[in-house]
Amino acid sequence: MELKERLAHLAKTGDVPVFAVVGSGHRSPVRRLRLSDGINLVASPRHAAVLLVAGTLTEAATETVSRVHDQMAGPRVTVGWNHPEPSIVPLAENVVGGVPDVTAAIRQQFANVLTGTTPGEPPLLPNVDPVEWRGVGPYGHGGAGMTGGNPYGRPLPLRAPARDTLELDQLPITIGPWFAGFPPGLALRVLLQGDVVQGLEVDSTRFVSDGPGGVFERALREPTLIRDLEMDRARHHLEWMADALLICGVDRLALRADRLASTIEAGDVQRVDRLIASVRRSLLRPMTMRGVGVLPPDVDLTGLGPVARAAGVAEDARAAEDGYDDLGFTPVTHSAGDAWARFSQRAQETTQAIDLAGRAGNRIAFGNGAVEAPDGLHRVEGARPADRFVAMLEVVLNGEEWGDLVTTIQSFDIDMESVSAPKDVP
Repeated sequence: MELKERLAHLAKTGDVPVFAVVGSGHRSPVRRLRLSDGINLVASPRHAAVLLVAGTLTEAATETVSRVHDQMAGPRVTVGWNHPEPSIVPLAENVVGGVPDVTAAIRQQFANVLTGTTPGEPPLLPNVDPVEWRGVGPYGHGGAGMTGGNPYGRPLPLRAPARDTLELDQLPITIGPWFAGFPPGLALRVLLQGDVVQGLEVDSTRFVSDGPGGVFERALREPTLIRDLEMDRARHHLEWMADALLICGVDRLALRADRLASTIEAGDVQRVDRLIASVRRSLLRPMTMRGVGVLPPDVDLTGLGPVARAAGVAEDARAAEDGYDDLGFTPVTHSAGDAWARFSQRAQETTQAIDLAGRAGNRIAFGNGAVEAPDGLHRVEGARPADRFVAMLEVVLNGEEWGDLVTTIQSFDIDMESVSAPKDVP
């Protein structure tokens, strides 16, 4: 078999490594793509051959997406998925459709570049140094003195006292907006000292456009079937659990959560209970979540949904709705207030939502300008939970170790599509 034939066979039968840049309205569809045979969503563009640009992004995202593109090794190709024209980056194909359509397009484009039918894409950004350094300084490498200048185009990290009083280097870096461990669109400028965050600033740039809304957005303005609300809540929490399990390295259970989110039906409580039991039998809690992400006591938890209830605040707008009262609804709470309590809270609320949906019949709720969404209380006017979570990151994450920072952010369930334009949020 000739080389081209071997490559064509590989393209047809092997997994395609895909890095996804997720825009508005496509967080759930991209999660469902994880279930597609032959598609391997990777956490780094350096491991990918296909860049998937899904949904709507802002013009401000152009440079960041281009940088992600250029980090991919060749041959590489870019596929859009319901991405509006004109695209912020060149696309080999823009798919309008669902998961099966984009899966077929990704496999075909991968086969085309792998066999040389179409050439791989060139870099999108010019290959220039961040600052001029060649021939600069006494040794021609940009440095000056012991630690001054910009050796080879980058300044050396400065030293500062660490929390154990040692003098250590502090490395300023920007993480995001497409880091797999963060919500799509969140970028942080951090000052790392080893793996400890000694300074943090949220990049206020909007990279993701406003989302298209859904059943909870509709429930702000019109009474909505409780069955629809609770099924959407259950799917949301299951997808969130899949993300959390992936970040913690429990890929097998993450795949189960993804499959359950795509197939769950009203009243199907036992399947959720079995998943949660499997998670509890794992080492997830003591190794990665217990004691992580506890908020300071002066943080106002009002309206923060599962995060508040995981800290013992029995507040839930559903309790004031007649339809939910008919079903005997009472809020679920936990007391620890850490990342594991938030996982357990959402797991229990998933079971509760599936049960409520199975018994709801034609009962309706909300439509009065406020609704209890999966991440907390949404109002027609005013800050959403995501606004408040983003506003508190700089306070609650400073001094955290890097792994705990990622776990804490994930436990908040921040949706950057619902974050308002940059402003101070109380």
